[in-house]
Formats: sequence, C-alpha cells, structure tokens
Amino acid sequence: MMTKAYSIAFKQKMVQRLTGKNAVNPSQLGREIGIRQQNLSRWLHEARSLPPVASNTPKARVWTVEQKAQALAGASKLSGEQLTSYLEREGIKLADFERWRIALEEDGHGSIGTTKRIRKLERELARKEKALAEAAVLLVLKKTIDSYYKEEDDDTDETSEKSS
Repeated sequence: MMTKAYSIAFKQKMVQRLTGKNAVNPSQLGREIGIRQQNLSRWLHEARSLPPVASNTPKARVWTVEQKAQALAGASKLSGEQLTSYLEREGIKLADFERWRIALEEDGHGSIGTTKRIRKLERELARKEKALAEAAVLLVLKKTIDSYYKEEDDDTDETSEKSS
C-alpha cells in the first residue's frame, strides 16, 4: 500500500489546528479531514521536537509621521513593479501606503469631509424614517376606512334582505 505524501505547509497547518486557538485533538481532526490519527500525532510530535524558530509573523511596525512622509516622498515617482519592490524593501504594506497617500492628498481634511458626509447621511436617514412613518399611518388609516365601509356594506345588505 502506497502512502500519500503531504506537503510541509499542509503538515504545519494541521499542527496549527492541533495546537492553536480552538485546538482539536488528533482523533477528531483525523475524522474531520480523513487522515489517520497516528499521522497527525506523529506530525505534532515532530513539530514539538524541532528547535524553536523565530515567528513568521513580524511584529507590526509603528510608523511616525516623519517616516510616513519619507516613504511617500521616496515612492512618489515610482509605479508598478518599482513601487512594489520599494514597498517590500521598506516593509510597507500596500494598503497602508494607499491610506497614507489618500490622507496626504486630502491634506488632513479627510476627517472633516467624513464628518460632513455622515451628517448628510444622518439627515437623509431621518427624512426617510419620517416618510416611512407617514406611509405606515396612511396604511393604517386606509385599512380603518376600508373596514368601516365594509361594515357599513354588511349592515346595508342585512337591512335589504330583511325588507324583502
């Protein structure tokens, strides 16, 4: 019988499931993914016997305003792969870079613009809530009137039947 070869990344992921947050036991994980519990236990034992290594997840760097400005200035004339390699070299995530760039373009007025937009949306929401409440009152009024006329029609039918 041939054994299936699993990648190192897969084994690491399984060890993480066995040891990380919300860890599961090897029997349970084996049933879940269809791998023998003995394999999972062996991978866990091998991982624990390895010497400790530095974490793959670097600590998030805290950038000062000056550092952000220098990074933006350094990247101002770059685009495409040049920009990508510059950001990698400097350890800057593209999302962070874009957020810094937009904040700089807004010249610090981003929060004022956001506040104005929130106020406008709040006014629009209040207007729509008022219109919805008015519509609800009109519906109730219409149902009340309809039921009143229906009762009146019922009374008329009974009166006409009695007179016949």
